[in-house]
Amino acid sequence: MPLRSHDESSQREVGVTPAITNQHPTLLYVAAILILGGLLTYGVYLWGFGVTGEDPGRPLTIGILAIPQVPEADAGFKEKIAELGYTNVTFLEEVFVPGPTFYEDSKKTAREMIERNVDLIFADYETQAKAALDATTELSRSDIPVIFISRLHDPIRFGLIEALQSSGNNATGVAADIVGLVERHFYFILEIKSDAKKLGAFTKGFQIPSIADEYFEEIKRQAPRFGFSVVEYMTDAPPPDAKAEFDRIAATIKKGDIDAIMHVGGHYYATQEAGESELAIRLGIPMATNWEDIPRGGHFTFSNGTRESGEQAAVMADKILRGSKPADIPVEYAQKAMLSLHLGRAGEAGFEFPESMLFIAENKFDNDSFPAFEDH
Repeated sequence: MPLRSHDESSQREVGVTPAITNQHPTLLYVAAILILGGLLTYGVYLWGFGVTGEDPGRPLTIGILAIPQVPEADAGFKEKIAELGYTNVTFLEEVFVPGPTFYEDSKKTAREMIERNVDLIFADYETQAKAALDATTELSRSDIPVIFISRLHDPIRFGLIEALQSSGNNATGVAADIVGLVERHFYFILEIKSDAKKLGAFTKGFQIPSIADEYFEEIKRQAPRFGFSVVEYMTDAPPPDAKAEFDRIAATIKKGDIDAIMHVGGHYYATQEAGESELAIRLGIPMATNWEDIPRGGHFTFSNGTRESGEQAAVMADKILRGSKPADIPVEYAQKAMLSLHLGRAGEAGFEFPESMLFIAENKFDNDSFPAFEDH
């Protein structure tokens, strides 16, 4: 798959103080003062542009490994990079739909980016970050930083970093607090339906293990705390049959079998969130989902602001481009989380959101106003 380039450029002139060569003592004294002043000025310059003295106006090449569900994360990253003064940047950007060969495809493109000597790689999803990190190791190019957004995994358990304080390698980035996000989803389900006890989830055979496993394990871990049992719907059919299997199983689920659905991102049936949403509406039960999936299904999501996470990652990139090592930049949790509600689908399912949720929701959508998936 060829890499696409998006170029922006500008130039910056840096002044040079002329040398003083006269040997007269008074002139030497004056020269010493001028030289000292020049060194102080240059020191301020270095402090502003990093220990390497790099000029943000110099040509840069940044690789971006992306998924189609969160283009606002990539937009936030690129816009913040420009805002920080990097105007002569070529972005090599490739978008991959998560699937069975997601990691392998991402790694192949990461290797191509490394061979083109990119200055750093930004990955808006952890699987692609792992692919890029592995590629830098295999090609002995640990000098190329990898900056990530980790959305469905703890970056330590996923193998991206050794610790939050120091990655121990050439990576750093922004992590989601999946424990907190799952916890809030349970709270909100109970606010909508206080007697909910049975949580439905489509799992084995529907989920892509490398993407979905950890998030679903967190759901199962927390469910008993909130009085839930997890009802799993599984299949042994091969991935190409995932949609047909979903439709077959969904048709057998009756009212009362489950009280809520919690969507788990990373599935073989590409628009499974839409199928789950139709099921939730038919059963008249709430469905929690991820921010990137709510354009096509679900009633609500409590999720990280993806644009804001992209901007956070850009600030980390700025620190690296100014001379810091990735291992010296602690991994940060996403600075913003927000509640989004789909009022139209809730109405179709026969319930209204409680005032407690309406009051704090940052986004409220209905069937007419919700942005198309392609524009999300």
